[in-house]
Amino acid sequence: MPPGVVERPTGAVVEASATARGTPEPIRSILAWYTTVAATVVSTCALDLVATVSGAVLAASPVFDGMSHAVAIGFLAATYLLWFAALRLNLVANWHLLEQTGTSTNLPSKAMFELARRRSSSPHLPRVASAAAYLATEMAKEAPYYAGAFGTALLSDTVDSTDALVFLAGTNIGASVYEYGVARLSYTFLGRRFREGGPHPPPSQPAPHRDSTPLDGLA
Repeated sequence: MPPGVVERPTGAVVEASATARGTPEPIRSILAWYTTVAATVVSTCALDLVATVSGAVLAASPVFDGMSHAVAIGFLAATYLLWFAALRLNLVANWHLLEQTGTSTNLPSKAMFELARRRSSSPHLPRVASAAAYLATEMAKEAPYYAGAFGTALLSDTVDSTDALVFLAGTNIGASVYEYGVARLSYTFLGRRFREGGPHPPPSQPAPHRDSTPLDGLA
């Protein structure tokens, strides 16, 4: 085990150096929750903005004029693959944030992580629980886009179902950019923290400043 880090039986990592500085554990825990709430609000707003703008730009583009319904469905499916690939990267980055700092950009993910960490001695269950909560949250965020896109298609004479599919494809592209960007920011933050003397990554995990294989260790 690298110096400066102690590993709890459940796999969560805490900083020995922080304890040595006399920072009370309850205060650090409260700060982690407040930070997670703030990060969740900011990231949700950022995702909504990026996805909506991307969808609107794509739907307004003349490139997709005359696209058949079948082609639009295929295009939407392809963008879901792109979105999921970026989401996988962010799932791993989110778990590293939880393990190294106790914070997350997704409040339900942190809640499930902490619940699993306290209820089980398995080192893998907190990771699986945090990933499941993150996935469920991101999937739930899709509902307003579908409601808005197809609701507009039903009520408007100028927007049809194909336009709605193109809009949704655009939101997926925007969401992919967002997920990848958040993952890179998370690794940049952890890498800087590591260089400044923060906790080392656990031996079983890749260093936070390196690229990691998507979903490493989630199984």
